[in-house]
Amino acid sequence: MTALVVPNPVTQYASPRLTDEPALPSILSRLRLETRGEHNAVERVLDLMDPKLTRDTYRLQLAQFYGFYSPLEAALQHRCALPDNSHNNYCSHGAQPAQLAALLPRLNKTTLLRQDLHHLGVSTEDLPLCHQLPLIQTPAQVLGCLYVMEGATLGGRLITQHIQATLGITPTTGGSFFEGYGNDTGKMWQAMRQLLVSGAGDTTTENAIVANAIATFACLRHWCDSANIHANYCTHNDTEADQHA
Repeated sequence: MTALVVPNPVTQYASPRLTDEPALPSILSRLRLETRGEHNAVERVLDLMDPKLTRDTYRLQLAQFYGFYSPLEAALQHRCALPDNSHNNYCSHGAQPAQLAALLPRLNKTTLLRQDLHHLGVSTEDLPLCHQLPLIQTPAQVLGCLYVMEGATLGGRLITQHIQATLGITPTTGGSFFEGYGNDTGKMWQAMRQLLVSGAGDTTTENAIVANAIATFACLRHWCDSANIHANYCTHNDTEADQHA
């Protein structure tokens, strides 16, 4: 997507594949191909790589992301922290509770968004929140959702470069959300790919992961396309905003 800049989250940071090497595992290939429609639809809604990007538009986009990530990460944190045997949908082939618990350190993007918005002069207290979220009842649904969120982190490094060149915003002056894991981004994505492969132990689980990745893209698109964030929440003149920078 252009705004999230996920050029190819399945193969990004992967080593070049020789012609005699095996193809991508089924789940990674399916995610890349079957989410493409919704992925492209999100691209059409958001455009943080616009060479004419303004600070007001940047603040608006951050506010929209905050409205989506805040409730979704809270739900994911609750779901991933559930103890063993607390849910009936675990199976021997899917991601296990310990693996989901290991995802908790990744679920900190809302904090980064709040930090960036406050730095740019936007209060998050009254920002609208998305209520049409993807399901995360099963481990497979969690993995499908995280595929989208973690894949977006990959392209965030490109946005970091763009907003610094265009707006003078750095990871310490309002751009920490897109900086993500910094130099550890590639390593974190490789770990996510491995969890997707290990968590998709059968066709039923694969189907559920892919379906919820598509649903997550769709929910994000719908939210960013229809969210009516009043200008008073996130539109300030550049002089006022710069006083917070």
